[in-house]
Amino acid sequence: DEAKAVAQEKNQLEEINLEEKYSIEQKILENTDLELNEKQSETDKKQSKLIQFQKSLEEKSSEIEKIKNAEEELTQKKQTMGSEYENALEQRSRLNKNELILSSHAEIIHYEKLDISKWILQHAEQMKQDASALAKRALENIYYQYQPKFIWPKVPFIVNFAQPKILEKHFGEGSQLAQILVQDTDVTLAAMGVGEDSLHAFLKISAGLGLHKEMIRLTVEEMALKNIFQENKVKDMLNKHKVYLDKLVIKMGQEACKELRLKTLPHVEILKLIGSLNYRTSHRQNQYYHSLEVATLAGLIAKELNLDAECARRSGLLHDIGKVLDYKIEGSHAVISGDYALRFGENEEIVDNILAHHDDKIVETPLAYVIKSADALSGARPGARVDMEEGYNRRIDGISGVVNSFSEEGVTGSAIMHAGREIHVYVDSHKVRDKDISLLAESIAKKLEDNIEYPGQIRVTVIRRTEVTEVA
Repeated sequence: DEAKAVAQEKNQLEEINLEEKYSIEQKILENTDLELNEKQSETDKKQSKLIQFQKSLEEKSSEIEKIKNAEEELTQKKQTMGSEYENALEQRSRLNKNELILSSHAEIIHYEKLDISKWILQHAEQMKQDASALAKRALENIYYQYQPKFIWPKVPFIVNFAQPKILEKHFGEGSQLAQILVQDTDVTLAAMGVGEDSLHAFLKISAGLGLHKEMIRLTVEEMALKNIFQENKVKDMLNKHKVYLDKLVIKMGQEACKELRLKTLPHVEILKLIGSLNYRTSHRQNQYYHSLEVATLAGLIAKELNLDAECARRSGLLHDIGKVLDYKIEGSHAVISGDYALRFGENEEIVDNILAHHDDKIVETPLAYVIKSADALSGARPGARVDMEEGYNRRIDGISGVVNSFSEEGVTGSAIMHAGREIHVYVDSHKVRDKDISLLAESIAKKLEDNIEYPGQIRVTVIRRTEVTEVA
């Protein structure tokens, strides 16, 4: 009985547990149903909103489509109206579309030019006054800083002989000694004043490189002083003076760079040319000292204008090195100078300044104008250059006459510059064609060679141009 009671009690407990589990699971199921109902409700709401949004999107798409159609219609109307307007303009103006555009551009440019011209006229006078004041102030400051050395060293390329017979014997026509002295040079020797009635006999050394002339002069002076006229000894003396002068010109080039405080020395070949300028004159002005003076003045001017004074001094020193070689190289000495400067490592700015000092290259930079100004100041100061007034006037008149003789060929005027070393010839563009300019320049140059006596070279530039000026 007791076992039955225990089993019965156990069964009762199990039934109670099952009821409790069923109750719990029933509650969980009810809660789950509630949650599902809530989520279903939310889903229904979102679906409703989505349907509304979709309807709104469809409405907006329809509106966009209408707008696109309207834009296309408007674009077509614009194109039609534009085409009609262009056709009307073309008919009224009797010009096509491209011609109308070019005409409009030309008219706009014309009015812009007028505005610019008016502005320039309004400010030109003030700009001139400001520039003049600046130049005056700069030159006054330079005047107090610079004290020129009025030296005029000029090597006389002649050797006097006390006995004309000795000169005639050793340097007369067909002289073997003379041939030895001028060998491998372009120098010419001429015995002057030989003859029975001569009171003054001398050997004239001319043409060729100045350094070669000085070498020959020193040799002939030593020959005359020591009475040495043997060919082998003359060759030794000539070689001795050549070695001496080669070293001397390099030293003079180095001293010039040191005096000008240049940071780096030019190439040794440039140093030789600088030193060789000591044996070259222009209007009797020693070109070595002229170059030093130009470099000094250029440096002072550049400093006053807050420009590169080092570059100005270097450009000034090298601006005339071509004069050493212009006896054998055709063209302007400025072009020769620039070519050698570039060939031996000088930078483009230095070369441009050199070329610009006689307008062989149009370089409108401040330093280019500084070099031109310094060159003009050195050549124009009192005592710097000597040129007989009568001979100068005769040469200028002769050049002018030659140029004017081509008036029938179309020459309308000329400008003679740099003491007759350069001529700008202006021609009538209606009479002279472009292809005829070169021939006309050659003809003028040939007639100058045949009719005018002048030192060095004359550069002839023929200018043919059309100018239109409007004043409102």
